[in-house]
Amino acid sequence: MRPVARVGRWAWGLCGLATAAALVVPGTRLIVSAGVSPTPARTDTRPALRQIVARIQTRTVTVPQPVTSLNVQGYAPGLIQVKAAPVTHVQVTEMIIWSASPPAVVQSVSGGRLSLADPACANDSCSVSFVVKVPPGVTVTAVGGPLFISGTSGANLDSEGAPVSVTDIRGPLTVSTHGGPLQINGLSGTLRADTGSGQVVADRVTAATAVVTTTSGPVQIAFSAAPTSVTVRTGGGLAELSVPGGPYALTTNSDGAAQTIGIATSSAAHRSITITTGGGPLIIGSGKIPGFYGLPPSPRVNERAVTTPFGGQFLFSGSRPAG
Repeated sequence: MRPVARVGRWAWGLCGLATAAALVVPGTRLIVSAGVSPTPARTDTRPALRQIVARIQTRTVTVPQPVTSLNVQGYAPGLIQVKAAPVTHVQVTEMIIWSASPPAVVQSVSGGRLSLADPACANDSCSVSFVVKVPPGVTVTAVGGPLFISGTSGANLDSEGAPVSVTDIRGPLTVSTHGGPLQINGLSGTLRADTGSGQVVADRVTAATAVVTTTSGPVQIAFSAAPTSVTVRTGGGLAELSVPGGPYALTTNSDGAAQTIGIATSSAAHRSITITTGGGPLIIGSGKIPGFYGLPPSPRVNERAVTTPFGGQFLFSGSRPAG
């Protein structure tokens, strides 16, 4: 989708601060409101620690044009949260953190497609978090993360190693996490997910078709409606499915690992399940998945104030790795 920026630990620390900051964003205003919090220089007597003083700017924009799709590209780790809400116009809140100079944030609307990006942060010590409210019916494409998407009419997501949490997606979902965990809570459209070593936890899934691939991460999927076709490959991780109804045409390969099958099967069934675990245990049933676990819920905006370090000033430290 685009070249992946090389990002070190400094940026992940910055991402955490930006995420915390996004929780204290003021209420949405028309057009743009912006505030800058300058931070005086600080010194540290510890020679092994290089500290960089950061500034923060918050601004909120209401997009007057009609929007049917949203494209967000984060070039440095920063929260991307998109939520369908009872609004008539898209509302965008940006939390910008930088150390040298404020980065330019790209905003454009063309043919009903709203694009947001922070390309200046690809090679600079800055980060932008996007919190976006969209009307019902909008689809989302997002690169970066962590990603929290809720209530949209479909999503195409690439988190570049960060966590992904999606809720009540009313359309197709395509996700690539490159090792980050994936949580799904409510999905009615087709599911295609590749997480690398990341775990997959999915509940309330009514997708007719699902293809889920990991290289080692465990996969747990609970379907609340009988799927037509399911393919799961885990590369050594656990595969656990709960599916209602049946029978299913079932094909399994666990390379000798334990298999527990608790559903009706028939080679002539029009519904099919194919699971390959590469040595991981395999469990298929029709009831609640025991020990079903998940990831933290998406952050809630404007519900409480968060005290930030250093009396409201943001400080991050570290350096980019060599190479």
